[in-house]
Amino acid sequence: MTILSKTAASLSLFSSIRDIHKTAVINSNNAYAKASSDTFIETSVAAQKANRISAKDAARKNWILKNNFFGGINEVLGRIGGYITGALSASVSYIPNFILGGIAMFSKEKLATFATIGLGIVELFDFIKNSSGLFERSDYLK
Repeated sequence: MTILSKTAASLSLFSSIRDIHKTAVINSNNAYAKASSDTFIETSVAAQKANRISAKDAARKNWILKNNFFGGINEVLGRIGGYITGALSASVSYIPNFILGGIAMFSKEKLATFATIGLGIVELFDFIKNSSGLFERSDYLK
């Protein structure tokens, strides 16, 4: 049963890490889009403000609007922050998988067997919950 335990634990841990990465990428893309739109709106509003009407000032503001050199910093920081936030929030839901997977991989035969059974129960519960909606609210329209 040890080979089965190690295989099941490895597959579960790989699947968990892959899902954490994909969730983090989604959050990173959302944070990038938000930072990008915030930067665009900020630059647009700043380019529209003027003390007086002048062709030279309008040309300068249009150039600044087109060539926003410092806007990329906010977008990069937003992307990195979104990835970290997404990875941390997704990791919390996989704590049982990490604990049981570690026990199944690095313990003796009997404890590894119980950890593998527990890991199977966790995965089955996750599959049933996310595919059937049994444990979800259904009174949205009430």
